[in-house]
Order: sequence, then structure tokens, then C-alpha cells
Amino acid sequence: MITTELAVIINSFNRLSLLKECLSVLSDWLPGSEFKDNCVAVVYDAGSKDGSVEWLQSEALSLNIPVRLMIPQPGDDTSFAAGLNAGVAYAISEYKSLKYLLFYETDNQILSAGPLKQAQQMLEHDSKLAACGFTVKRHDGSFAGAGSPFPKITNFALGKQVVHKFKLERIPYRWHEQIAGIKFSYADIVYTSPLLVKVKAWQESGGLDAQMFPFSDCDLDWAKRLQILRWKMGIIESNEVIHDNMQSLSAWSKSRAKQFHRGRLRYFLRHRPAAVYAVFPVVLMLRHSIELLAAKFFVKNAERKEQLTGQFKGLLNSCFSKYE
Repeated sequence: MITTELAVIINSFNRLSLLKECLSVLSDWLPGSEFKDNCVAVVYDAGSKDGSVEWLQSEALSLNIPVRLMIPQPGDDTSFAAGLNAGVAYAISEYKSLKYLLFYETDNQILSAGPLKQAQQMLEHDSKLAACGFTVKRHDGSFAGAGSPFPKITNFALGKQVVHKFKLERIPYRWHEQIAGIKFSYADIVYTSPLLVKVKAWQESGGLDAQMFPFSDCDLDWAKRLQILRWKMGIIESNEVIHDNMQSLSAWSKSRAKQFHRGRLRYFLRHRPAAVYAVFPVVLMLRHSIELLAAKFFVKNAERKEQLTGQFKGLLNSCFSKYE
């Protein structure tokens, strides 16, 4: 009797080329690994119109790994958080022996069984480790972000551009070996790109809050709630994990700035409510005004100027209403 202990959860929306790659890379090594008889892939398609569903329906059998396709019903919440929750709920209900969830986005690639095995070893070794991620690279070899410390209200006031420029939210890695050959560091927040999670920790936390955090900062809020429950998150050092969307933008990219500010404000209102009113709304409105003026007077490219001024106007106009 086959016992399924690992479910690979993929949330997909109009990224057929990336979906093909992320699954085909898994199918290259997974059937010959120790995971071959206890793994299933659950793909939640959030309404793709690019042939993703048709490709899965016609090609899934040739991948040499079990693939279960989930298609939402009309009226269902198809946000990122809701899709991930739905994929997990299906996997847990169908596979009673499930122990681990691998959150594996379409722009992820795990190139061999090694990183996944090491992450599993860390989760088995540390009873309070809820989730283990990986250092990730882009296809050109440059490093991509794997997580962050819990955000500070001062960084929110300064804005993403300043935080990124001065690397104010980089993980302060403290590498050590709890298990021989595995370089590991605890981290406050590890993104779902990719991430191996204990089913027990997921169930205890209640999963992502899709109502309050449908897209941006759903992983930050989840990590904070795990910490409150005394769970931990961590990262292993690896050169075999890729996170690279190849400039394939998601459908919500145009509203990304407003989604970020809405999610981040909700995060602070939930977890640091007393600190919020040190920056909201006056400091944030002042920052958006400065950003708008800077875009108007210092950005030379006409297309980029139009994009940024529209973005900052939208933030300025919606700031007082909490970016709703």
C-alpha cells in the first residue's frame, strides 16, 4: 500500500511556460528518488486562460509523478492565499498519512532531491521547526530573496525603495550545522518560494488568512502567527534551488504597490497596533507626496514617469482610507 506523506502544492495562474518548467524539473529526478512512492502534486489553477489547464489534462500522465488538478467553482475566492489554502485542504483530506507540504510556486525549481531531503531532515530533527526554506538563486546565478526579518514600522515609513537600496530587511543569517553537512539558519519569515512545511504546524496555525491578506504579506502574517504559537522557521543553504519568474509578471502586478501598502498596514494593525499611528496617515502621505514629486521632476523616461506618477497618485489618494 502506497503511503503519501508529501504534497507539492502549486498555485498557478496564466504562467504556462513556468508551470511546464517547474513540473518537468521535478519529474526529472523525483521518480528516481526516495520520494517517488510517497509524493503527490496538487495544482490549484486560479482560472488560467493560457492553456495551463488543457496542458495539465493532456500531459500530466507523462510527468511520471501523480498530479491532481483543482479548478475553482464560479464565485470562489481565487486569491493567492485562498488558492494555497484550498490546495492544502484538498491534500490533507485526500491523503490521511500526509506529513509535509512543499509550497512550490510556478517560478520555482528544485534541481535535485538533495535540498528537499535536507529540509525534511531539519524538520524531523527540530520538533519546533514549522517550516524550512532554501537559499535561492535566479537562472543567471544571482541571489534572490528567501525571506526577511519581521518588518519594522520605521521601514514602512521610509518605503520599499529606501529599504531595498540600503538592504534594511535582509535576513541576518547565522549559519550553523545541527546535522552534519547541512548549513542551517533560523529566520523570522521564509517565503513560500519554495518552502517545506509540517502539516501539524499548518493545521495549528490555521493556514493563511485569505480574507485579510489575499495577496501581499499573507506569508508575513502567517509567520508571525506561527511565532506566537512558538513555532520557528528556518533556511538551509543550497545551490540547487531557483526562484526566478523570468520577467513573467502576475495578473495583479499593476496593483502591486497598493496591495503591498494595504497588506503591510493590515499587518501592523494586527500585530503592532500601537505603533501604526506614528506613521499613519501623515508620515505615509508625506512620503507619497515626495515620491510623486520626485517621479515628476527627476524621472526622464516618459513611459516610466507616467507609470510611477500614476502609482504614487493612487497611493496618495488611497492612503487615508487605508489603501482600500
